This record gives sequence, structure tokens and C-alpha cells, in this order.
Amino acid sequence: MRSARLGCFTFTGIFAALITALAIVGFAVASGGQMFSPGALNAVAGDVLGGVHSHAEIAGACSACHVAPWEAQTMQDRCVVCHQDVALQMQDVMTPHGRMYAIDPAVECRACHPEHRGETASLTEIEGWKYPHQLSSYFLTAHQFKAENDPFQCADCHGNDVTTFDENTCKTCHGQRDQAFMVDHLLAYGESCLNCHNGYDSMVTDFTHDAFSFKLTGQHAQAACVDCHRGAHSLVEFRMTGQDCASCHLADDPHEGLLGNDCASCHTPEGWRPSQFDHTRSAFKLGEAHAKVACQACHSDLLFKGTPSDCFSCHAQDDPHEGALGTNCASCHKATTWQDVTFDHSQTTFALVGGHVNVACSKCHTDLTFKNTPTACVSCHVDVHQGQMGMDCAKCHNPFDWKDVHFDHSQTGFQLVGAHQGAACSSCHANGRFKGTPSNCFACHSADDKHNGQFGTDCAACHNPSSWKDVNFDHSRTGFPLSGAHGGVPCTACHVNGKYKGTPRECVACHAADDAHNGQFGTVCSACHNTNSWKNATFDHSKTGFPLTGSHSGVACKNCHSNGVFKGTPSNCYACHSGRDKHNGQFGTDCGSCHKPTRWSDVNFNHNNTGFPLNGKHAGVQCKACHSNGYKGTPSNCYACHASKDKHNGQFGTDCGSCHSPNGWGNASFNHNQTGFPLEGKHAKVECKKCHQNGVYKGTPSQCVACHQDKHNGEKGTDCAACHSPKGWGN
Repeated sequence: MRSARLGCFTFTGIFAALITALAIVGFAVASGGQMFSPGALNAVAGDVLGGVHSHAEIAGACSACHVAPWEAQTMQDRCVVCHQDVALQMQDVMTPHGRMYAIDPAVECRACHPEHRGETASLTEIEGWKYPHQLSSYFLTAHQFKAENDPFQCADCHGNDVTTFDENTCKTCHGQRDQAFMVDHLLAYGESCLNCHNGYDSMVTDFTHDAFSFKLTGQHAQAACVDCHRGAHSLVEFRMTGQDCASCHLADDPHEGLLGNDCASCHTPEGWRPSQFDHTRSAFKLGEAHAKVACQACHSDLLFKGTPSDCFSCHAQDDPHEGALGTNCASCHKATTWQDVTFDHSQTTFALVGGHVNVACSKCHTDLTFKNTPTACVSCHVDVHQGQMGMDCAKCHNPFDWKDVHFDHSQTGFQLVGAHQGAACSSCHANGRFKGTPSNCFACHSADDKHNGQFGTDCAACHNPSSWKDVNFDHSRTGFPLSGAHGGVPCTACHVNGKYKGTPRECVACHAADDAHNGQFGTVCSACHNTNSWKNATFDHSKTGFPLTGSHSGVACKNCHSNGVFKGTPSNCYACHSGRDKHNGQFGTDCGSCHKPTRWSDVNFNHNNTGFPLNGKHAGVQCKACHSNGYKGTPSNCYACHASKDKHNGQFGTDCGSCHSPNGWGNASFNHNQTGFPLEGKHAKVECKKCHQNGVYKGTPSQCVACHQDKHNGEKGTDCAACHSPKGWGN
């Protein structure tokens, strides 16, 4: 079987490859990297930058411009090391390089300045529209294509130096397209094209006059710019154009300066006519009718100053009074309408008020005669009273309403008050008769007397003119004053069938049917009841020998006095409370010895009377804790209650009080001296259980060795006290 071919992966092949690679690297190093260069560097000499006159002088130092992939710098960083002037321009947006850098901070120098294209090749090539021309305040929007539809090149406007521009280029180029227009345009607006044009022509197509104080409205909006901006060749000159009317229209002033130069005070841009002159600024203000009159009607031959302002100078021929009322027409007439007269009649001796105001002048002034007209009422008005009231009509009548009579009836001796004020005169004064009319009530109201003469004819003693039913009878004068609920009772409730005299005054006469006591308390109802409220009785229970105190005072009467029986009711507690005796009669029937009416559960039993006073903790123990099955026969010795708590198991007998007290069971006061072993020294502080273990007290040994371990191992015997004492074992 044949072995596989290894091709170049043989020892010879690999060795040949390494020799070739080393040869290439050595040649590249020896040539300074020229073997990788795409072409020769520019050799055109210029100013010294970075110590050289041209890029060709650093042809062997590739790292002067190029950076390795692992380096943080860029080629642009290497460029500005030598071209420091460009580095400064990049910080200024007003320079070409600064504008480029502001738009794209990552832009590379070689985008416009290519190299390695030969010793004499140009170092600046701007292709297409890479440069942001608008940042130079001139747009290329209108200069993208020539008239023949060829694209513009930078050299078309800038020549060989893109950093300069000559405005004559504009005139030459645009003059070739329309020579006549350019001649007129240059004469009208001057030689500097850039004063108005910016390549986008926003100054013309998008210009709005609203941005300035002089807005183009009305006829001004249709005017050509040169009509107002005559001889303006720059924006500065455009802005210097006057903005007041007189600057343009002084030659059109038909008033020849008589009204000043403020044309806008009367005229508007919408149209020279009609004018809106504010006549209120003159001495003669135009009212409604005058405002509609043509100016030339008063100002003939367009003469404005010196025109008379009095009415008579124009309206003398309209005076129907033929001069009788003078020449001051405005004292009666006004400019609104000639016939709407406002003559002030109060300046005469007869002021017009009320109904007289709306009366036509001719009603009183016949044949237009105004002077010596009589002012007395009877000269115009017929007297319906036929002289009974005299000739002075104004004493009762007034001009506002003839029927609204204000006759002062109080002057007759009979003053009209209350309902009399609204009564028609004819209801009392029949047939137009006023004198001799009687003034007493009964003369008119006898038919209305419901008392049938029981109270006489002096109706005013009870009634008043304000309201016949609003009676003011003083019942206290009868010996029975109306008080409380009686004050609101209708008279008919007590005085049946209109009978008033002889009516009884006793309560029982009216309220016998209401006596809930069935006569047990007699007929003097007022002893308990009052007129303010029948149910609000004020019976004094203390007079019965059983005063109501505590809870008894709030108990309803029927709780003790059942079936309405009051007399013979027992007064002892047990009569009512026997059903609630929880002691089952053990304490007798004298409930008051422990309980009181204030509160049944608030017991005041004196335990000292039993021979067993409650002291210490016994005072706070509930009764049922000791008296579980009654009260009498309860043992009084401690052991009867506390046998189950005897921790001594009877070793000390049943006389607990010999050591313990009611103040506290644990606070024992056992006298150890009585045992034959008095507690002295440290024995006095030792707990009982240390010596009396398991609760065993009797038979406890009293020798020291019974409790204390002998460290001498019996060498000294068992009489520890021969050497030691309870005050201290080590002492």
C-alpha cells in the first residue's frame, strides 16, 4: 500500500517556506517598508511642518503617519502632530476644518487629503458634497446643477483655492443667463449679492414681515418691496426704511398737514377710505346721529379747523319754537334723535314726576304755548269729591298714581291700623260720604258679635284691627289665669256653646274623667300636677314617711303601686325584694343593714360583728370563697379553709396563726428559739429546707456533725462547737 503524499508539509517544504518569509521581512526592513506602499509620497516642497518640507522626506518612516491595529491613536492624531494649525481650526466652527469636525468628529484627514498617489499629485481632493457648505452661512441648495444640467464643481465658484470666494463670480455667471435682469437688479440692490442671498434664498421666499414691527396687512401686502424700500441695496438699508405712514404717503395728504402726520389715527392699511377719525379727540364728540353724517356736511370745502360746534349754527332753520326757548338746543334735544326731547321741567316751577313724565307736552301746553301755563291740579283734573275735601288734591293724591291715595286718616281722630289699612274707603264711607261717619267698632261690626252681647260693645277690649281672630283677652282678670297647657287650649274646649260666665275653675270639673287615681288623692289635682304637663307630676313622696332616694327615685310608680293602689303600700324592703333574697333568710328581713337604695350590689356588711374581722388578704376575698354553702356556722379557724395548703403535714398542729398572718401566707414568723435550737449567726439566714429536707421538721438532729462534713475525719470528735461557732465556721 502506497503512503499518502505530504506535499509541502515535508521537512524540505517547511524549511523553504521559513527561508522565504525571512527573506521578505528582511527586504521590507531594509527598504523601510516601501515594498508595502501603494505609491510615492507627494514631494512638492512647502512650509516647514514637523521639520520637513514635504511628505516625501518621511517616506521611510511609516509610523509617522500610520498606526498599528493595536494602537489607541488614529492617523488623524498623527496628522495634527505636524499640522498644528489645522488642530487649532478643528476647535473653531467658523473655520472649514472646524465645521467638518463639528459634524463628524470621527472624520479622517485622508477623506479629503489622499496620499501615495505620486510625487506631484494633489493633496486635496473634495469629491461630491462631502463639505457642509451650509455651515459657512451659504447653502448649495440652489447650486447643485448648472443650466446645462451638469453638476457644480467647487472650482466653478472658488477657482483653484476653495478657501476664497469673489462675489464677481455671481455677477458673471448670472449675467450670462439674463443680462438685462442683472443690470436692473444690481442698480436696485447694489453690488453685494451675499447681503441678500444665501444660496437657499430663504431671505426672499421664506421672508415674513411679521417678524418686524411693521406688519404687512391690507393694501401693503400687495405692494412690491421696491415701492417702500427704494434705493435699499443691503439688509441694513432695508431695515433703515421708515415705518410711519408719512414716510411714504406725505405726498398723498389731502389735509395738507392740518391733521398732523399720524395717518393711522384715521386711516388703515385695508384702504385709504373710509377713514376712522376719532372725533372724541376734538371739542365736539359725535353722538349717534352725528356719527352717520358725512364729514363734508359739516366741514365744507374740507375745512376742519374753526368749524362752529353749537347746534344753532346748523339747526336754526329746524327750530319750531321760533326762538322762544333760546338757541341752546342741547338743553332739551340730544344728538341721538331730534324728537327725543330731554327738557328739564324741574327748572320750571312745576317739576314733572310720576304720571306727568309720560304726558305729551301738547296735553298741557296747547298751541305750543309754554309760558304762564297754570300749575294747580284742578285746572286739569275733575274733582270726584265735589268739594268735600277742598281744592288741594295733592293732600291725598300724588302724580305717580291717582288712585294711590295717601290721605292721613289719623287727622280725623280715627287712625287706620291693621286690617283697616287695607279696607276700601267705600266699605266705611258709603255713597261717597266722609263726614259724620261713626268711629266705634260696634257701629260696623255688630253683625259679627259671636258673644251675643255677653261682653258688651267694647270690641277693642279683646280684639284688635290687625286680626279679628287674634284675641287679646286677659284671662287673669277672671280669677283664673291661663298658664302652661291651658294657654293653648281653644276657648270652646272650656266654654261650651259660647257660655263664658259661671264656668267652674276647679281642675276636677274638666279632668274628672282623667283621674287615674280613682279619687284616692282627692280632687285637688294641683297638689301633684301642674298646667305645664299633666304627666309631669311633682308628688312629694317624703310626706308619706318613705322618701324616694337612690334607685328608688327613678322607679316608675306602678312598680311599687300595682293596679293603681297607693294607700296601704308596705314600706319595708322585704315586701318588694323578698324574691331576690340570695341569703334565703339567713340575715333576716332588715335588708337596709347591709344594702342601700343607691345600689343593691354596693354592700356595707360589717364582718367585725361576726367575731371574725376581715384583715389582710381576707379583706379582698369574695364572700363565696369562704361561704360556699351559706353563711351561718362557717368555722373561723384557719385550718378549716387552708388544710389542703398545709405544707407541714400537721407537724405543727392546726394553729396556723402562731406563724402565719392574713397579710401574707409566705411571710411566716416562726420562733425557732422555742425548739431548743436557736438560730444564730449564719444559721439565721439559711433557708428552712436546707436543714429540714423533704418537709420533715420533727426529729431533726441539732448536732453540727449531722449537717456539716468533718474535715478532721473524727480526730477532734463530734463536738464541733468546742472550736467553731455559728457566726463563722472558719473563725
